[in-house]
Amino acid sequence: MLETEMEKLEYFANFCHRIHMNRNRRANIPDQATCLDVMARYEMPAHVVRHSQTVTTVALYLARRLNQVGFKLAPDLVRAAGLLHDITKRHSFDRPLDHALTGAKLLRKLGYPEVAEVVRQHVRLSASRPADLLAEPEIVNYSDKRVVNDKVVSLDDRIAYIKERYATTAEAGKWLERAMSRFYGLEKRIFSLLPEGPDHLIRLELDLDRLEVVDAGSARSESGVRA
Repeated sequence: MLETEMEKLEYFANFCHRIHMNRNRRANIPDQATCLDVMARYEMPAHVVRHSQTVTTVALYLARRLNQVGFKLAPDLVRAAGLLHDITKRHSFDRPLDHALTGAKLLRKLGYPEVAEVVRQHVRLSASRPADLLAEPEIVNYSDKRVVNDKVVSLDDRIAYIKERYATTAEAGKWLERAMSRFYGLEKRIFSLLPEGPDHLIRLELDLDRLEVVDAGSARSESGVRA
């Protein structure tokens, strides 16, 4: 019987830790080479590959920075989900398909359920997720909201791009209006925990082949993550 609030909090923390450890033991996360092979096998267009590499590099950078302040994000899951988040995107170029859902379905079929769950939420986070939660789906979702093609841009610019290219129906426009508060809330949450601001991402030098952020001044890797 849990009698105090402190005991309840400790029980919940231990419960979450056990889930995290069990997930890590069960997880089947493809490495970078395997992801690139999947991208080639399913004929991801070259410009989508570069976009995915940019999103992944930003996401890995944010995961590393947040881990430095006490989070326990899984870089391998962030990397795989970042690289594969648009795995079925080409099929939505000429037809109204939800590539987040079709991509997740494909990745589950390939045996990557944990990656599929992050990919499923890269456009829309599940409504049931707490607004203050920061886990791998939030990191990949936000990183995708900071990249147009293979260029890191402000959240304002990315939303303007989404509005122009995708919000072409009244329904899509209404969804975007509702979603914007969550986009900005997520950005605020992430950077309230870091000393740098959102514009810092635009100034980063990215090595897309290595999925690393490089400090232009000293030419050293900032990502701390290797394939």
